[in-house]
Amino acid sequence: MSRHQFEQVDDLGEILFCDDPALRLGVLTGLETAEGTVTLDPARTHRMPAALFEFRHALGVGYFGYIAPEGASLDDIPEEPQIEGAILFGMRRIPPEVSDLCSIPGWELHEIPDEEPKLERCYGYTYSRLELRTPDGEIYSRTWVPHDPEWAAAALRHGYVVCLCGVELGIRAPYAMTDAQHTPRMRHEAFHRGCELGLTIGGLVAYVDHR
Repeated sequence: MSRHQFEQVDDLGEILFCDDPALRLGVLTGLETAEGTVTLDPARTHRMPAALFEFRHALGVGYFGYIAPEGASLDDIPEEPQIEGAILFGMRRIPPEVSDLCSIPGWELHEIPDEEPKLERCYGYTYSRLELRTPDGEIYSRTWVPHDPEWAAAALRHGYVVCLCGVELGIRAPYAMTDAQHTPRMRHEAFHRGCELGLTIGGLVAYVDHR
């Protein structure tokens, strides 16, 4: 990510599929809606696209990442305003073990083309800006990710994306650790820990393509 892009985003972001080793959501079996639970065809959900928004600024997050209060139980973890505010707008807290996700009415994920086409000429790839918007149209979080045609095609095919937001999703590597050292197993452990602490929210969000 360029310095210009870093200054224009709210949070760290990543796109991947639900069966990625760093996520391990596996195959979703059901979808909770206002009308009840809908059984999903595993063949259609095997490559469900996901978008991660890891808060850059949050309670307990510093240069070294998130640090929970020593010996704190779930009841002792301070409430994160960004999470509690999103829950008021319909987002759901994600438990450590999840196979079914809720559809979050009114929320939308917008993928917007890169505003700096020169990056494609210099580096051979393009970026997209992802905007996660609340039911009233306000931007909840923005991030930049490399555009992935396979991911975008899956999002268009399904019509929605698994959006996850939180303090610890496994994107931010520990201090002084390279991307190669930050293994999928370590990233999954961080994601799982964030869910255990009640600091991860998300669900199925409608996808809007601007390309």
